[in-house]
Order: sequence, then structure tokens, then C-alpha cells
Amino acid sequence: MAEVQQVRRGLGLVGLVLVLVGAALVLVSFRFLDWYAVRSTSADSVPEITFSRLHHSVDDLGGAVVASAYFAWLSWVLVIAVIAVGCAANAPSRVSDAMRVGGFLIGLLGAAATYYALAQYRDAQVSAGAARHGVLFNATWGLWIAMVGYLLAGVGAAVGPRAR
Repeated sequence: MAEVQQVRRGLGLVGLVLVLVGAALVLVSFRFLDWYAVRSTSADSVPEITFSRLHHSVDDLGGAVVASAYFAWLSWVLVIAVIAVGCAANAPSRVSDAMRVGGFLIGLLGAAATYYALAQYRDAQVSAGAARHGVLFNATWGLWIAMVGYLLAGVGAAVGPRAR
């Protein structure tokens, strides 16, 4: 009679650390870091643009549905999802393989959604009469850290526990 060998998995400590560090980077960028630095001689311009300022100004532009959703709630859902799925991907369970794929895709989606929301925000600004420039023009540490954080958390989920 053929013996069924049971696959054992340990806790994916490296992956779990990557998920948590990546998520922490995203949260720090949301709360404490500037996303853009605008150099202007105008007295009414804002020199530092944070995640919070983007959140408060996106609805004034109109037509930026994805950007409005991203800065209102989608970014937070993506962070929570990458943490939950990333932790599940690194837990010793039968579903960890599926969670590894899902966590990696959520990390990619978080970075892509960040870029797309900012592109839509920029397009709405251009429609309102602002100067045309790229999404990453004047980008500072906050934006870069948010994107790297999502990607790092996704990679942490993909690493997952190895079969013993």
C-alpha cells in the first residue's frame, strides 16, 4: 500500500518580516512623509504635498473617480489586504500556496493603484488648467516609499514558508 507523505511547513519568518516591514513603510508614507515637493514662487502654493493633502484635494478636481476612491478608502483596503493575505501566506497551512500568489498580486496591485490614482489626479489637474508634467515629477520619499512598501509586502507574501 502506498504511503501518503504529509508535507509540513514551518512559519515563513523571512516572508512575514518582509510583509510587515513593507506595510509599515506604506503606513509611514501615508501618515508622515511628503509625496511631492513643489517649487513655486507663488504665495498661495503649497510646497509639500502629503497623502492627506491629496486626500482632501482630489474631490475638488472632479472626474478622478479612481483617485478619489484610492485616497479615501482603497489605499487602506489594499494595505489591510496585503497584511492579512501576506500573514496567511507565511503561516503553516494548506492554503499558504494560494495566499502566496494572492499576496504577491495584492502588493503589485497596491503599487499599480498608487501610480494610476496619481496619474488620474494629475490628468484632472491638467484639465483644470495646471501645467502638464509626469506623475513622478517632483515626487519625494513618501511616494517612493509607499510604492516600495507595497512591492516589498507582496514579495514577502510570495516568499512564504517552504515545505519541510
